[in-house]
Amino acid sequence: MSTQALNNQVQSNLITCKAFLQGRDWPTATSLRYYIFFNKYGFADKCVRRVGRKVLIDLYAFNRWLEEQAR
Repeated sequence: MSTQALNNQVQSNLITCKAFLQGRDWPTATSLRYYIFFNKYGFADKCVRRVGRKVLIDLYAFNRWLEEQAR
């Protein structure tokens, strides 16, 4: 796999918090802020990528984190 293809794949699973919340009942905007700010259950360490002031959610990491929390 080429480096460019790998970069495109990595970028495609990073979305903004606003886009992440669209069409979801959970987490709410308030709970997402809480998980990010207080790093509740290691959420920010595992699922959040910061680019300057922009906060992005890694969808694949979120799904893995959710499975870990379900145990």
